Amino acid sequence: MNVIGIEEIFLKVKNMEKAVEFYGDMLGITISKQDGERTYMQTERGHIVLQKEQHTGRHQGGGPMHFAFTVTEDIFDTILERFRGSTFFTRGPYGTKGEGRALFMIDPDGNETEVNTRYLYGIPKR
Repeated sequence: MNVIGIEEIFLKVKNMEKAVEFYGDMLGITISKQDGERTYMQTERGHIVLQKEQHTGRHQGGGPMHFAFTVTEDIFDTILERFRGSTFFTRGPYGTKGEGRALFMIDPDGNETEVNTRYLYGIPKR
């Protein structure tokens, strides 16, 4: 198996309070960090980022959605090689092997997809 699990999902939200109520109060996902535009919510093996619709932060070009898959270091290298020279837009890789690396790709529908090894080394610090 190539993908271990979903690491993160970025969701654009119109009303942060209502979104936090839904994901936090109703689903029981813990808030790990908040700022003026984003709420990071941590699950056991991944996280959800609620991001205001009109934000100034990262993943601006991420299309309607951004999400990341956790992969092993070996699979990360395999996927990186598959995308080198392809017609798909990528950015990265970022990070250091053994500490956490990320590669971002735009899928055919404009969604920003990411493969990442950060969760192999514990819950990432934000």
